[in-house]
Amino acid sequence: MKQQTGLTLLEMMISLMVLAVGVLGLLRLQTELLHSQIAASDYNTATNLAQAVLEQRHSGALHDCASSAYTAMSAAGGGPARFRFRCRSHETGDIMTVEMSWTDSQGDANTLSLSAPIALTAPASPPPK
Repeated sequence: MKQQTGLTLLEMMISLMVLAVGVLGLLRLQTELLHSQIAASDYNTATNLAQAVLEQRHSGALHDCASSAYTAMSAAGGGPARFRFRCRSHETGDIMTVEMSWTDSQGDANTLSLSAPIALTAPASPPPK
């Protein structure tokens, strides 16, 4: 009796199914990584915009960010840009707080809040010699 060598059709189908599950898992991971990268970029942009508003206030410019809408980049294809970031600021005592709000790529609303003193203190002068 001759011994069979090679793979049967059932073994091939099972190995292809295991391979397909692995590839689908990698595709899902790639999608999650893309959404995480976009979310990190949005958070970075919101931080930079809020910091810019605080720095404008420190430089003496009275900037009303409540009436401002920001966009990180213009829309692809040269179309009109969508305003993704909304700014709101308020002063409490000697502290100014800037709140940036935006909607991420998955449709979730996010808010970032930065606070800083309104008047920066001058650096201490060196003691007299």
